[in-house]
Amino acid sequence: MRRSRFARSFALVLATFVALSCSDYSPTAPPIQAPAQAQDGLLSGLVGGLVGTVTNLLGDVLKVIGFQSDPNGIPVKAVKWAPSHVNQVRTVSGTIGYYGGTLSIPGSDFSITFPRGALLSATAIKIVSDGSGYVSYDMQPHGLRFYRPVVVTQKLKNTEVYGTSLALNSFCAYFTDNLLDLSGLLKALEIETTMILSGFDGQAEIQVWQINHFSRYMLASG
Repeated sequence: MRRSRFARSFALVLATFVALSCSDYSPTAPPIQAPAQAQDGLLSGLVGGLVGTVTNLLGDVLKVIGFQSDPNGIPVKAVKWAPSHVNQVRTVSGTIGYYGGTLSIPGSDFSITFPRGALLSATAIKIVSDGSGYVSYDMQPHGLRFYRPVVVTQKLKNTEVYGTSLALNSFCAYFTDNLLDLSGLLKALEIETTMILSGFDGQAEIQVWQINHFSRYMLASG
């Protein structure tokens, strides 16, 4: 019963989460306008797929961190992996077309879902989880923009913030540069809309990120 209630509440929150992101976003090329019914179908498909992914693991939506942007940079700190994580380069690649799909890096507790209509034609996608010791991803091709936001799920259990108060104040941050040193204070150009969800024990367990374009992203804290 609790899982059923959570699925319904999660779907409602995620629908708002996706809709808010879509309302502010337009790609550089003019989008093809789908009928309202088709747009509702895209949103329903995305929400339904994510509910199916997370409801086996999660309890409640704990927090939603809204999108922020500053060309002068937003001071953040990159989040490290915990000692339980093996630091090494991991890569996933595939071709994603109009009908969407999902790519995963199990060793980094990472997956990315492309909803139907995010891309208009088949595109070669490559995601690199670096071996720096930080929760950091190079998403290629750089500069690729989406007609519908794509959604990343990042588990927190093997990160240094898991089980701490920082877990509720961590988020997805965007950088244009391939930074060589992730220690100290960094300047993010964007903080992406981030939803934080709990496990049934109440711990912040997983994050859901909205991404509108590709470059370098990482788990960060303020």
